[in-house]
Amino acid sequence: MVKRKSLDENEPECGKGIPFAIQTFLWSQTSAFLRPKLGKQYEASCVSFERVLVENKLHGLSRELSEAIQSISRWELVQAALPHVLHCTSILLSNRNKLGHQDKLGVAETKLLHTLHWMLLDAAQECNHEPSLGHGWSGGGSGSSAFLQPVGDQGSSPGAPGSSPGSEEDENARAKLFHKSMATVELFVFLLAPLIHRIKESDLTFRLASGLVIWQPMWEHRQPDIPAFTALIKPVRHIVTGGGIDENPSQIPARRCWF
Repeated sequence: MVKRKSLDENEPECGKGIPFAIQTFLWSQTSAFLRPKLGKQYEASCVSFERVLVENKLHGLSRELSEAIQSISRWELVQAALPHVLHCTSILLSNRNKLGHQDKLGVAETKLLHTLHWMLLDAAQECNHEPSLGHGWSGGGSGSSAFLQPVGDQGSSPGAPGSSPGSEEDENARAKLFHKSMATVELFVFLLAPLIHRIKESDLTFRLASGLVIWQPMWEHRQPDIPAFTALIKPVRHIVTGGGIDENPSQIPARRCWF
């Protein structure tokens, strides 16, 4: 397991930036999907996304990139990578027929969809076990910090202060799952909703079977019943004062992140 730098519990994470080496890595993987004609390079990108994000393996990466990844929490890396994975997934689904995978997903597509399913369904639970997550505020990793929510501040929901201790850890893990910005949720809908019928039920077998809880409701034009689309989010209100912009999210009511 990769050891990452711990964050002070009282230090807000929303102001932390993603190291340049990680941004370069993510864009280099995404660039293989942006070519006028998809070659074989995208297959290596699918493997890299799965190894680094899902399997948490840094073997074979440059020293600079490895140190950059270890300097932030795994959850921050997942949030930063999600918009890239969404774009790549939408491009592969759009080109599924051209790639000759009408009847069966290829190995690369399977790896990328597995990565996306893990990020949406399992990442929060796994990242919750890492001490580097800390507490306080967790910002969206999509490049927009417009929507933030305090970790553990779930009001009267299970897992909030005063609830049974046994459920608190699981509920906090569920809560962390969607401290992504609203822009990321919108990106998912914008990119993948028009392509839902490019994924067939026969595709969702073995390691992709968990994704049925995402795609089945969307095939039926319903909201997936997972925290990714039902968690409360709270926008940050920007108050312009003489001393600059004062961000005060506590005075704005939370709302559901699915539209």
